[in-house]
Amino acid sequence: MNAHPSRQSGSSLIEVLIALGLVAITMLGLLAMQLRTLGLQKDSLDRRAAAVLVSGFADRVSANFTGFRDGNYTGLAFVPSDSPPATASACATPGACTAAEVAARDWDLFRIEVRSRLPGGVAYVTTTATFTDALVTVGWSDPRRTDPASGGEAPGSVDAVCATADPGFSDDSFRCYATRITP
Repeated sequence: MNAHPSRQSGSSLIEVLIALGLVAITMLGLLAMQLRTLGLQKDSLDRRAAAVLVSGFADRVSANFTGFRDGNYTGLAFVPSDSPPATASACATPGACTAAEVAARDWDLFRIEVRSRLPGGVAYVTTTATFTDALVTVGWSDPRRTDPASGGEAPGSVDAVCATADPGFSDDSFRCYATRITP
């Protein structure tokens, strides 16, 4: 009889299975984190595009201060059911545009850009009663906004910025970016 009991060498099958299970769970966690990161990156790109669009529109409004002061940029709304114009409106007399015609062209260009650069893009412009500044809001469709699995809010909750731009706007799949401009 052998005086020394045999020693185990190597790993048992159960240890290998446990190790493989832990590796699989870790990989699933990393995959979920990667997907969440991609979603946040998409949101960041949309927010950046919105900021660039509003900045360009603010520059156009500043260049047409007379049109702003006359109220030509007041109460403008571009909702999801609207289609952007095919082209921007032109002046009645080429080379001699009125402030209202310039404002109409600015709004047309803004709507075309918003819809082409943001998914389902919407826009709102509201000015103060004294025409000292305006609140420009841009929104875009984001189906992940109300998806709890991707870190979204509860279904039915409207983005607070969107609700500020238009109290009647109740589409919970939109995210919005707003900024106040002073021409």
